Amino acid sequence: MKRRFRVLPGGKSAAGGGALQPLRLYRAYSIAEMEKDDVTYYGVRVDWYRLDRAEPVVAMESLVADYEKLDEITRRQALEQVLRYLTEEEVWGLRTYLRERHGLEVIAEEVPLPIEVPTGPFHSPYGEVYEFLELSEQEGYALPYRIWGYYSVRGCLSGPNVARGVRFLQKALEKLEVSRDFSAKDLEGVIKALFFEEGLVVTSRNREGS
Repeated sequence: MKRRFRVLPGGKSAAGGGALQPLRLYRAYSIAEMEKDDVTYYGVRVDWYRLDRAEPVVAMESLVADYEKLDEITRRQALEQVLRYLTEEEVWGLRTYLRERHGLEVIAEEVPLPIEVPTGPFHSPYGEVYEFLELSEQEGYALPYRIWGYYSVRGCLSGPNVARGVRFLQKALEKLEVSRDFSAKDLEGVIKALFFEEGLVVTSRNREGS
């Protein structure tokens, strides 16, 4: 599957110091432009996770609140969840690799510890069905640990959305008798800005139309 990545500003990590720092785990993600079934999608969130961690980085009792009181199923969910988070060192390794290899930035969010309510991996309150990006299986992968990503294009701005939006603006300018000519690229920029800043998108009254 062809994928094109778009660069956005990355996250910041905590400043280093001479004292021993407490363990920190991170959710890491990127915002990308991707193609699926010959359709381009913009602003796709790709969540990165560690695929091959066999043991938690510290005792589970330090990572999950009241771990010893959890039932077996919830313990398993908690373990699978924490195994997929990244350490600060892994975030920086992934950030460097993706920036140099794909021109893609990584945003990192610290996971509040201990985790109060384990949800398991790939949890979505909206019932998303995710697709997976096998980053570590790609040719030239250089990190000493395996990273995969998961994503959904549901709710993302698509190429057909942009095309409809451009046509809408062109027709609107024509109706307003605006004499100045705007390039399709300029109008695409307006459509994308309206989507990402205001959540506005142009759809067709004809469901089968583009």
